[in-house]
Amino acid sequence: MTSLNYRDWHIETSSNAIGTQTGTYFCEVPKYLMIQQTVEMIHEGFQLTFEAPNQRPIALRQAPMYFGPHRSGTATLQIAGNLECGRDIREQIDEVVLYVQALAACTDAPLLPISIDFRTPDGKVLMVAKRGTIMRGIGFRIEERGTATQKIREDFQYFRNTLQTSPSNNKVALRHYLTGLTLLALEDSVPGLLEAAYMQFYQGIEAVVQTHVLHEAKQRIARLSLPDPLTAQIVCHQVFNVRHKYFGHGSETDFHEIADASAEEAFRVAKQCLVARWLCRVLLDHQTPSKTALVREMRMYLHHTSDVFLGTIREIESTFWIDFGQSVDAKKAACAVFDANGTEVTQSRYQFLTQPLP
Repeated sequence: MTSLNYRDWHIETSSNAIGTQTGTYFCEVPKYLMIQQTVEMIHEGFQLTFEAPNQRPIALRQAPMYFGPHRSGTATLQIAGNLECGRDIREQIDEVVLYVQALAACTDAPLLPISIDFRTPDGKVLMVAKRGTIMRGIGFRIEERGTATQKIREDFQYFRNTLQTSPSNNKVALRHYLTGLTLLALEDSVPGLLEAAYMQFYQGIEAVVQTHVLHEAKQRIARLSLPDPLTAQIVCHQVFNVRHKYFGHGSETDFHEIADASAEEAFRVAKQCLVARWLCRVLLDHQTPSKTALVREMRMYLHHTSDVFLGTIREIESTFWIDFGQSVDAKKAACAVFDANGTEVTQSRYQFLTQPLP
């Protein structure tokens, strides 16, 4: 299950959408893994109805031939039901999505509505809803081009040799990083891509520091002689704790309540991919001959805003602040940091905020 299930729906309604209308929900789903055949099987065996709460599909005595309208690349589920124009349309969209998810669980198929229309029996379209996405974009500024040029000259052979050699920590880390970057480049039309990207970056970090234990990871980061080892350790503290709460373990189930609260909260969780990516890239680049980090400016967009993580404590405290449990657990809030000898520097201990700065 995705921990980032919440998405905005871009909804348009007709001026004829008045009162309670009877009709059909047309749910378009991408055609992955025999989806067309699955949708045909459902419609040939069941009448899908959504006219009353908790109503189940009705088994048909005689299977009709199914010819559902659909766009190229999608299949269409048709669910008979009502559109209550006086009620929140978003709530009704969520109910339809849950209905489709139950069908997905029954048929062992990835049925994900990306578009939902409601039409009356005479073909009038009263409502159109399109699933929103958390968009990503990456820049290539002049100074980044210069750094990339330098790295091709100085680090190309290192990266090539790393990828060619027998399994090594750096090879594993580099593969994880490149896979995570590819996942981030894909459109946010499929649940789970952002979570998968986060875990790739996290596993890349683990491969470099050779441990999954937080305090050991920070100690090993301290030994790397990074330009700013303190910030890297603080970022590592957040990355590991965010992984534990939102992406790694099912024991803390309240993360769904947090991420499902609103588009803004889902975006807050999604943005953590940029934090994990930054740390993974910085650690990888420090292994190269140039030791020059190239973390190109990558942004995530929601509504009319966008955020980029540049590796500062101020960002951790504001735009990239997240509740990973520090608001209720003092141990999580207290971030121990270490010197190059692995000794804790008590006077530099960092305290994570329980609320973001404005």
